[in-house]
Amino acid sequence: LNCTIDVITNQIQATNKQIFDDLKNSIVQFMNNRKWVSGEVSPNEKINCNIVFEITKFDIDFFEANVNIQSSRTVYNSAYNTKVFSYLDNGVSFKYAQFQALEYQENSFTNNLTSLLAFYANIIIGLDFDTYQLYGGDPYFSKALNIRDVANAGTQQGGGWHSGAGNGSRNKYFLIDNLLDPRFKPLRSAMYRYHIKGLDVMHEELESGRSEVYESVKDLNKVFQALPNAYMLKLFFSAKSDELVQIFSKANPSQKTKIVELLGKMDPSNRGRYEEGILKARN
Repeated sequence: LNCTIDVITNQIQATNKQIFDDLKNSIVQFMNNRKWVSGEVSPNEKINCNIVFEITKFDIDFFEANVNIQSSRTVYNSAYNTKVFSYLDNGVSFKYAQFQALEYQENSFTNNLTSLLAFYANIIIGLDFDTYQLYGGDPYFSKALNIRDVANAGTQQGGGWHSGAGNGSRNKYFLIDNLLDPRFKPLRSAMYRYHIKGLDVMHEELESGRSEVYESVKDLNKVFQALPNAYMLKLFFSAKSDELVQIFSKANPSQKTKIVELLGKMDPSNRGRYEEGILKARN
């Protein structure tokens, strides 16, 4: 991973904030120095991601935070980075003492912080692999599931590992359940098609690539018809809504109408943006 970390402490009145700098440095080393995949990885193959810890409570070695995780991947033969994952994990709690080494073992629970980081590292890698190979993320999603289950068994303190944590199904428990749920396979295959057959060919075959992106959105409709309130769909559009406007703002009128109809149905909160940015855009 090539992971940048931000620790925001605007809500904290502590006079000595050195511990937050130490926390940031420890997380950077944990994420970027650990070998998360087998085989050799060249520097240009590392996955770009960013994790923001907004600290909301702090007492000696106890932290509560809202954690924002994002990852992206480079589109083939371009300098453009496309967002793959965008997720907000609210109300996370963990303990960290200044200068503490972050210890982690795959099959045993050490603490909430390292379990959280390892969980999202595997989610990020799994989703990235899904964009290059059909269901290529399965091994990493299986690891994330194991981390969740080990953490559930190992702690009763916060962390959001159990099914009732957070806001309904918007938590780590259901995030990994959904990614491994066969009902969401059309979404994962759509991610593969969207990137490999869509974005990655647009530098040479613009219309062909745009058509594949359109077909991948149609594939998402299979999930929508079966599970119209699925949070996984919301996560997809959270990452891709702006990009979809850019892609289809230059499409032909017929394709514009069809894509806005599809997007407006599946992502109604952004319907106005799709109508304004796609239908009313000049070619």
